[in-house]
Amino acid sequence: MTTNPPKLPQTDQAKAPSAEKSFKWLIILLAIVAGCLLTFYFLNFHGGIGNKGDFGAFGDYFGGVLNPILGFATVCLLVWSLKYQMDELALSRQELALTRQELAETKEETALSRKAMEEQVNHIKNEARLNELTRLLERSQKKYEAIINVKFPITSYPESPYANKQLNETYGSLLNYAFINLHPDYKTYIINKAINDYGLKRHLEKLRREAILITDLALKYYSINESTEFARAYLFDSFDMLKAVERIYPNEITQDRLSTIASYIGEYLDVAKVPSTTKS
Repeated sequence: MTTNPPKLPQTDQAKAPSAEKSFKWLIILLAIVAGCLLTFYFLNFHGGIGNKGDFGAFGDYFGGVLNPILGFATVCLLVWSLKYQMDELALSRQELALTRQELAETKEETALSRKAMEEQVNHIKNEARLNELTRLLERSQKKYEAIINVKFPITSYPESPYANKQLNETYGSLLNYAFINLHPDYKTYIINKAINDYGLKRHLEKLRREAILITDLALKYYSINESTEFARAYLFDSFDMLKAVERIYPNEITQDRLSTIASYIGEYLDVAKVPSTTKS
């Protein structure tokens, strides 16, 4: 915000006209003195002009009286001139100080404007990056949904030595619901089949890779976005995706991403430490 520079004091503004008035009064005073001398001369000679001797005497008289007066006037003019120059120098210094103050304020305003412009540019860049991250997240989420909605290849597991339990699940329904409620022995059976079945293992790798990609994008979005409550939604989704893959096909990368997300949203998940799943 621009600050109006302080005005010059009225006494400083009136110095120049006052000096001019003093000079005029000095001229008037000299004229009055000259008039008085002439009047005194004519009165002395009874109004006559006089002869050459009278003029000589008048010249001596006028010079003797006027020279000291003019000398004194010259000294006064010299003093007045010096004082006027000092006043002008003081005004110049004051104007210079005001100019410096205005330059400092202009420099400060320029710095503030540059800072505001930089912040605006950074905000625009962040918005562009967030828009790109949102686009990538939506693309990856669609790809993840397509992978996880594929039918799970294991259609049964041995419930007893004489009977098998039928499974009619997709990867998503199995990992997010059915697998959680299975007996540990049945979980072990499915995990071992997943490890040894090339096609199933390859599909889980795709699922894990996409979940990790979504997690990395979500973490990047969280680090840029100033409104963390909106970015937190992506972290919740990423956590659920990684957790689903971790149940049947765990590894260190998945566990590391889960721990990272938990460090951001652990207070909302009530998660102090993400437990690792042991392979059988």
